[in-house]
Amino acid sequence: MNIAICDDEQEYIDDVEKHLNLYFSEHGLSYELFAFTNSNDILNSKTKYDIAFLDIEIDNINGIEIGRQLQARNPKIVLIYVTAYDNYMDDAMDLGIIRFFNKPINSERFYIGLERAIAKVDNTEVKIYLKDEKLGVETVYCRDIVYVEISGRKTKVVTADKTYICRDNIQFWQEKLTKSYFDFPHKSFIINTNFITSYNRENIILDKKYNIPIAYSKRSEFKRKFMVLMES
Repeated sequence: MNIAICDDEQEYIDDVEKHLNLYFSEHGLSYELFAFTNSNDILNSKTKYDIAFLDIEIDNINGIEIGRQLQARNPKIVLIYVTAYDNYMDDAMDLGIIRFFNKPINSERFYIGLERAIAKVDNTEVKIYLKDEKLGVETVYCRDIVYVEISGRKTKVVTADKTYICRDNIQFWQEKLTKSYFDFPHKSFIINTNFITSYNRENIILDKKYNIPIAYSKRSEFKRKFMVLMES
């Protein structure tokens, strides 16, 4: 796993690296770190990063634009910004779900956010048994599933690139989609919260185009989860 840090404060880079080393050591995981103190160096780098920690305001270009350019190189990159997140929420949400931290780092929040970021990079696969038996079986990454919808006897699985109609019921998907980034805002839907691009009391928008209802009984619960998601 390749992780980049871009910040003009060496103290912050050292702090992030310390937290990363502790987390990856405790979990028996490996990673390679790339640290930059200016935007030119990270943007001229040829490395494809899985996770990037970006200062929101750095030299002649802000972190939002750096994120856009890194995302063009790797659409699945997880972006983590250092800022008061509400000031940049609209711009950042255009890049998909990202994480926000304030300086100095709060260790508990950092580890929760890092765990979610690593989960998004996760390579777990699941087999989809298609409705039309002639089409056979498809295998997709769990991280690429935007949502699953049950409508009558039809189960629709929407991924980042394709839509499938399958034979598996909602119980099958509840058992398979156990990562922390999946949620159940409605009895007919399982959503990948990494694809949330906007949210209000009654609906969730996924990937800027899929409108998912929130059941009345789950609105308060989902609001609490969404605030935790934004703060982690």
